[in-house]
Amino acid sequence: MSTLNRWIDRTAEFLAHYKGLPIVIGVGLILLDFLLLLLHSLIPGLPILGTLATLHCFLYLGLITALLGGLIAEVL
Repeated sequence: MSTLNRWIDRTAEFLAHYKGLPIVIGVGLILLDFLLLLLHSLIPGLPILGTLATLHCFLYLGLITALLGGLIAEVL
């Protein structure tokens, strides 16, 4: 069995036990994006914080994680 197949099997087995974990991680990433936006509005001088807050990368990553996690949990 190839390494990728073993990794997929182990991941599927782990997610079968913890079905809500990807959704919780996704919600956490969305909350992190909200906190970055809040900090950016309170402390506008930090360039890295401003870049992360305006790109909304954690928001989109959280949405994808939560939606895919919900779909995977339904299958398992």
